[in-house]
Amino acid sequence: MSTRLTSYVDPLIGTVGSTPGSAIAGGNSFPGATLPWGLAKPGIDTSYLGVPNGTAVDCNAGYSPLGNVTGISMTHVSGTGGVPTYGLISQMPLYGDLSGVNLADNTTYWQNRSLEDETATVGHFRTILLNGIEVDIASSRRAGLIKYTFPASIASNASMSESTPEVVQTATIEDAHVLVDLTHVLPGYGTQAYSQRYTHGTLHTRTGKNGQPSYSGSATYTGGWSQPQSHTLYFCGNFSATNLEPTDAYVTQNSRDRVRGAGTINWPYSPSEPPAFKNRPIPRSFTELESFAGNGMGIGALFSWTPSANNASAGREILARIGISYVSHEQACVNSANELPANLSFTEVVERSREEWEKEILGAIEVVDDGSASSSNTTLKRMLYTALYQTGLMPTDKTGESPAGYDGIPYFDDHYTLWDTYRSLTPLYHLLYTETYSRVIKGLISIFTVEGWLPAGRIANWNGRVQGGTHADMVLADAYVKNSGELADDIDWQEAYRAVLNDALNNPVHNVDTATFDGATKEGRGALDDYLSLGFITRNHTRSISRGVEYSQNDFAIYSISKTLSNSTTQTSDFLNKSSWWQNQWSPSANTSLYIPTLSNSTSNTTFTGFPAPRNMDGTFNFTAYDPLTCGNCGWADDIYEAKPWETAFGAAPHDMFKIINLMGGSQKFVQRLDASFIPGLGSSVGANNDAGTALFNPGNEPSFLTPYLYNYVSAHQWKTVQRTREIVDQYYSDERNGYPGNIDGGALPSWLIFNLIGLFPVAAQPVYLIGAPRFSSLRIKLFTGTKRETTLNITAPGLSDTNFYPQSITFNGKNHTRSWLSHDELSQGGNLVFNVGPEPSSWDTGERPPSLSGWS
Repeated sequence: MSTRLTSYVDPLIGTVGSTPGSAIAGGNSFPGATLPWGLAKPGIDTSYLGVPNGTAVDCNAGYSPLGNVTGISMTHVSGTGGVPTYGLISQMPLYGDLSGVNLADNTTYWQNRSLEDETATVGHFRTILLNGIEVDIASSRRAGLIKYTFPASIASNASMSESTPEVVQTATIEDAHVLVDLTHVLPGYGTQAYSQRYTHGTLHTRTGKNGQPSYSGSATYTGGWSQPQSHTLYFCGNFSATNLEPTDAYVTQNSRDRVRGAGTINWPYSPSEPPAFKNRPIPRSFTELESFAGNGMGIGALFSWTPSANNASAGREILARIGISYVSHEQACVNSANELPANLSFTEVVERSREEWEKEILGAIEVVDDGSASSSNTTLKRMLYTALYQTGLMPTDKTGESPAGYDGIPYFDDHYTLWDTYRSLTPLYHLLYTETYSRVIKGLISIFTVEGWLPAGRIANWNGRVQGGTHADMVLADAYVKNSGELADDIDWQEAYRAVLNDALNNPVHNVDTATFDGATKEGRGALDDYLSLGFITRNHTRSISRGVEYSQNDFAIYSISKTLSNSTTQTSDFLNKSSWWQNQWSPSANTSLYIPTLSNSTSNTTFTGFPAPRNMDGTFNFTAYDPLTCGNCGWADDIYEAKPWETAFGAAPHDMFKIINLMGGSQKFVQRLDASFIPGLGSSVGANNDAGTALFNPGNEPSFLTPYLYNYVSAHQWKTVQRTREIVDQYYSDERNGYPGNIDGGALPSWLIFNLIGLFPVAAQPVYLIGAPRFSSLRIKLFTGTKRETTLNITAPGLSDTNFYPQSITFNGKNHTRSWLSHDELSQGGNLVFNVGPEPSSWDTGERPPSLSGWS
């Protein structure tokens, strides 16, 4: 019997950073339960505070490898940096008589957990709190299923607060509780001004058909990484209990109507300072609570059970079903009832989830068992299938749960962000998840149609933030120029063209962003005034270097669409011209010298000349506080965003590598500079969350994704691409929990890894795949599954081993292939790509070089 692909997935890969036991500098991957692109992502939220030497650290996916559990919430993102977003609609299991517990202060009830007993598999996350409560989490598409198993007595190693008088005399040490706190969010400690805040909400308690308490309502929040305006999430939760019965021992009677086992709470809410213990909220029997924006009231509910008299010593279990919706609490109840009916067991929910992941995601690539060592390499299989899994966590499919105006239209949210994902994640979707990708493309276009702007980043139904250029342009162009009929016929490409024209020609509203002095980070090109009038961007704008080259890349993408969609040859020529404006940001005199003994027998430094650099309004270059080897803080207010000028030089124009090579001094100097990029010790950090190693090449950040493949642009040097990419994978990626060199950025790093494992890499906004070398001797890849162009690509490398991996020759569908690249049209035919490998480098790639805007004359 073959091994299920889900068994190779470890959702905990990418949850630990380079600091032992810490998530800092880790992948920030979400390890909880969800379905592909699922709305519901239930998982534990944790805090380093309260543990020995604990500090205030952002936990972007809720999870940290150490830390107290503060709640189990319903919404998360995966792999993101910056300020956390979501962690909404939480529950927290409590145990005992609640002595010392302030229900409005999670520091009085949070619990650490047993890391030895913590596991995550596809569709199922499990942990055991130190007070003995077992927490099991599963999910459907729009609802979460949480199972709490309570012990017969509180574990002796539980961290309990000091004893205080009981709420009522009938409370017992064996009682079980679930606290619902609408104010719970993932806090942002790093940048308090951006941290999420609860603003107001409603909560209703009811007695369910099974006699157990239930609840529904809404909660509205603001803040988070993208600075979204207020967004409201609706919820509907119900419980079933085994060997437990609801108790009113913890509720003060205030109304004639009450729900047995349920008490609502409210308190003066402050995101940074909970009420003192003496002012703690007391559960009351009111069944309706509502707070209003501006009144500063937090609300929640406590649900309590006591052991059944007939089964006092039997196992005690509470099953919580929580539906969520962006439409209404009624829809949240429908979502829960339809997707998690009462007759569906926890095990069945997990199994359905695994089946869907196998069908939608994991089955796209098969490692063929050909008897070779690579086909049985469990480490590489775990890396491959975990990476595939992590590409399906975001964006979020909110079709049917979308804001007004999107009715009947595919709608995807949580593009966090396209700056991260356009280089490799969305091209991977095109090949492997084509049906879904067509819907993603339609969704992007519809955001422009409804709201007037394409997103560069988007979360919580709001556009924001723009890190550099307008990279929805890159995504749409990439889809358009590669489309060989596999994408949906009803994609409105003319509307897509109108959308990218809007990015290129119209100034966005200059919103205030405290991270930048020039603002304009919500959508569009905030430095368009400089760019259109000068042809470059000055230091009057933040991130002038990176935006200066990225705007030109965006314009090349628009040119690629314009060639067939524009009715104006003048307009097409204009974008062709702007495709070269990145050169206006390039200083031919900017230089740096490095001592590289491996590149020379002399003791002198090697000088490299020509880098992107800042400019003044009069066109002169401004070298104040400029160094090609560093980028300062490399952030929002600097000259360049998350990449050194050294890195940005290589990625300034992937569409015109002929010109890049010439500006760097020709092929020999270009290769020498590439070689220097990978030498340890020459680089400096650009921050814990997006830098790894000490080389100038940064394996943990997207601007460097294409760099090791650039050898393919120099004839007979593809072997160096193979060498570098293998070194990068072996050094920075693994199947351990710290198996990524930085934030996985919504699937960006996993998609880079997948392409490297299969031996191909896309060039964004071009129908081009650069050839590397596979890490498996036989792969079967399903292309365009579920479409009229569905086909199979077989990639084989007979004799592949740890020492036998350099391509000596390549054949594609039986014909000798001497180019270091394949076109999308070629790849879309499917067939057989055969790598004949050997132990030594080979100059097999003497054919036509990859396309370049300037040609190769």
